[in-house]
Amino acid sequence: EDACGGTMRGSSGIISSPSFPNEYHNNADCTWTIVAEPGDTISLIFTDFQMEEKYDYLEIEGSEPPTI
Repeated sequence: EDACGGTMRGSSGIISSPSFPNEYHNNADCTWTIVAEPGDTISLIFTDFQMEEKYDYLEIEGSEPPTI
């Protein structure tokens, strides 16, 4: 089984689903934590993003109120 999820640290990185660009297994539960220093800004850029209606979802949350 492919690894899914983890913790990202550093100034940049790439997050992808297991076996990308191939399909991943049903019922995959991927949770990523992005760690930044206080005062740093985290930017998310989606370059290839597909979801299966009624089954997949994306949830983004932070420890402080977001600023957009």
